[in-house]
Amino acid sequence: MKKVLLATVAALSLATASAQVGKAASEATDAAKHKIDQKRAESEAEKSGPVGKAVNNLKSGYHKKQSERSANQAKKAIKNAG
Repeated sequence: MKKVLLATVAALSLATASAQVGKAASEATDAAKHKIDQKRAESEAEKSGPVGKAVNNLKSGYHKKQSERSANQAKKAIKNAG
């Protein structure tokens, strides 16, 4: 009975850790996508007129913040998996 209980606990903790690693991977992917979008907006801002620069700089700032948020969420998920 004790072995079954220990095996169940081990399986549950492994499943939880696996889910946290999956979440971390998802958040890291989101961070990378936002970083790409940030760089794209910065590039567009260089080519644009004054209104386009303002719009693209706003987009760039948004994607930068979202990238940082996703990276922090990924770090938290990795900490929780351990």
